[in-house]
Amino acid sequence: MSVEDDYQLRFHVADPGYSEEDNRIYEQAMVAIGKVMEKGSGWDKVEGCLTMVSDPGFRRVILDDYVKITLALRHFQKEEGLKKIAKATGMSMDLLMRCRQEMMQEVEVSSVAVYHLTQGKEGGKGSTH
Repeated sequence: MSVEDDYQLRFHVADPGYSEEDNRIYEQAMVAIGKVMEKGSGWDKVEGCLTMVSDPGFRRVILDDYVKITLALRHFQKEEGLKKIAKATGMSMDLLMRCRQEMMQEVEVSSVAVYHLTQGKEGGKGSTH
């Protein structure tokens, strides 16, 4: 397997199968949430800005994604503590900790999937299985 193939497997982003309309709504919602957060209004005001999202399940996905993006940028990249993020954003510690745990589980699952794709289900060459 070439280095390029390996890179593509490691960083392949799965398309969750959203329609063009869903993608448009998702983008609008993310911009709207960003504007509320930039104003310093706090997380409790965010749901009110999501009038373009009628499906409650899709709304939850969008909100969770925003929290995970916030964690990726502030906690994992900038090493900002969860308490500081909670105070600055109005997000609860429970929400931040739950999303952080989900992110860690997603990384673990993705890592295992990439390993199996690159090494084969039996561990590839030199496997002790």
